[in-house]
Amino acid sequence: PMGGGSAVGGTGGPPGLDPVFVAQGHHGRITVSCDDGQSFPHNHSQADSYRCFEAGQDCDHSEFAGRGLAYGAGAFVATWGWGYPGALQRTTTATTWTDVMTKGPNFADIAYGNDKFVACGNPTQVSQDGVTWQAGGDLTFDFNYRGIEFVPAGGGTFVVSGEFGEQRAVSYSRDGKTWQEPSTSPALCGQELRGTAGSADVILIASAKGHVCVSTDAGENWTQQDVSERFTSPPLWTGNEFWIYAGSTLWRSRDGKAWTSQSIAPNNISIGSLARSPAGTVVAANDGWQVWYEKQQLFRTTDGVNWTVLDESKFTGSHPINFISFGYAAPGASCGTE
Repeated sequence: PMGGGSAVGGTGGPPGLDPVFVAQGHHGRITVSCDDGQSFPHNHSQADSYRCFEAGQDCDHSEFAGRGLAYGAGAFVATWGWGYPGALQRTTTATTWTDVMTKGPNFADIAYGNDKFVACGNPTQVSQDGVTWQAGGDLTFDFNYRGIEFVPAGGGTFVVSGEFGEQRAVSYSRDGKTWQEPSTSPALCGQELRGTAGSADVILIASAKGHVCVSTDAGENWTQQDVSERFTSPPLWTGNEFWIYAGSTLWRSRDGKAWTSQSIAPNNISIGSLARSPAGTVVAANDGWQVWYEKQQLFRTTDGVNWTVLDESKFTGSHPINFISFGYAAPGASCGTE
């Protein structure tokens, strides 16, 4: 399963709200940290006893498949379902979720930027508050869309990647409604998408195959850069450089083209889905196949290199985690302020 992370800009949170990390997984799973990623006391799913990808349980294709998560306008919005009717849910508390769309299309991820949520379907769906949704516009390709991200380049740009068999495509938009096809895009852009990140100047799409596609003109033209044999995490833009993990190796770059690597500690972990707070804390789940439940791990770092492996008493080992997002929530039971 893919992973994605969203970061919220700025320092200090809205008054009266708690900073939280929210992780979304398969089989309806949500787990929440209110102590800067040190523990995840709130955990909920359709059933923790259910075992994904065992005995024919295909959690990638299910009404409870976790397909994307974004924070904006004071709320988290999550999208669920793949190959079955899709649903969108919204929360301001991070723990109590309300349906805002049911029996809808499948959305592969969701992004927030420039005062709007965009749900990645074809056509897209757009909302200012996460409650009321309207049709956006058609993408520039008509096969499987795989993910969306908002980046600050070009005054704010939504980027969607798609892949079906040997076909791959990138589509970009300033408003989530009118979508453009790049003038140039290498054939492997969008292959086995790990995620997208960007600065004001550079947009980067990372592949599990270890290459990145880079645009320096806000999505109009792309070039491919081979970096590693593989990537296990989505890319992050820290405000100064891009980070992408390949197991226990951190790859970093300022421009998306020149990359350096270093080993992280401990050096026997594999960084998967992740998110970063504006203060610089990064929370991640372990990457890999069949490494869930008793084998699931959660990690935390403040420098990207030295990681703490959370004690298994600090979270519930459960369904695969696909997306992690940082945002702010109204104080509630999960934050110990009840």
